[in-house]
This record gives sequence, structure tokens and C-alpha cells, in this order.
Amino acid sequence: MKRTSIIVARDLVKCFGSLQAVKGISFEVEQAHCIGLLGPNGAGKTTTMRMIMGLSTVSDGTLAVFGTPVGAMTRAVKTKIGLVPQESNLDPDITVSENLEVYGRYFGLSANVIGDRVPRLLEFMQLQERAEDRVTQLSGGMKRRLIIARALIGDPELIILDEPTTGLDPQARVLIWKQLLELKRQGKTLYGFGA
Repeated sequence: MKRTSIIVARDLVKCFGSLQAVKGISFEVEQAHCIGLLGPNGAGKTTTMRMIMGLSTVSDGTLAVFGTPVGAMTRAVKTKIGLVPQESNLDPDITVSENLEVYGRYFGLSANVIGDRVPRLLEFMQLQERAEDRVTQLSGGMKRRLIIARALIGDPELIILDEPTTGLDPQARVLIWKQLLELKRQGKTLYGFGA
């Protein structure tokens, strides 16, 4: 059975003036695979992620996501992507559940869909008992799990993870990787970046 390529990069280059941040890389990420892009700080990992998300233009080469060149990605294509950023950008002034609900509304999900997904995602990331806590009451590992749950609210086909377990204790890392492997088993495509 032939698998579909979710991301296809050919001779991908990104320049900032005279600085070449990404230097002609080529890769493919097939559906339902878990791929990691590793390298030291400054290697161009985050820049590559920004190009995949359509947040940064491609200087040279080609890059397509779901068969669409990144420069032509529509909102419909972008909703197939869930992003787990390196830095926490959770809203500290609202509860764990409310963080997911607000993000669900951003994706235009109905109240019924949000009402169904929020408890399932909290259970999946083992945060159901913290649903009414404020983000400031969570440990670092719990915040990371909430960021992953939030990335899943739109039921994306591709999940991009920027250093998903950096700074976490071994137990928190094991839990997160276990859940990420479960997502792969469900047919999700995972593309991660790390040092």
C-alpha cells in the first residue's frame, strides 16, 4: 500500500539577507510516520518549521504540505496542522479547559464538537483532574501536555512539535512520548524538532 507524502521539501533554502539559515535540505514525511529533525541551535530547525507552517517564505527550492505549495496554503490546509511550540503560550488567566475551548473556537469548531473533544483530550493527556485549575497551578510537564492537547483540538492530520520534551523530567518525557506514539498509531503524522 502506497503512503501519501504529507511534507515534501526539495533543495529548500531560507535566507535572511546574506545569512543562509537553511541550506538546501530535501526530505519527505509520509503519512502516519514519526520523523525528527535534529541539530544544534542555529541549524535552521525552527526556520524550517516556520516555512512548513507558512509563517515564513521560502527563498529557494520547493516545499509542499498536503500537496499544496506553502505559499498557496489556504486556511483549510492550515487547519490540518497542529503546532506544539517550544515556548509555552498558554493563557495563564483562564482554566485548563478554557484554554482548549478558546482554541477550539479559533478553529471554528461548534460548541458541541468542543464540548466532546475537550474532556477526551484532557483524559488522553491525563489532565482531566486539572480541568478547572488555572494554568499557573500546573507543573512544567502538565503545561507541556496541555499544549499538546491544545494542538490536537482541531483533529489535525499533521502535528509539528518543536522540542516537545525539552526541560522535562524523565517521567514526564515518557508519558508524552507514549501519547505521541499513540497518535501515530491513530494515523497522525508527527514531525518533531530537537537539539
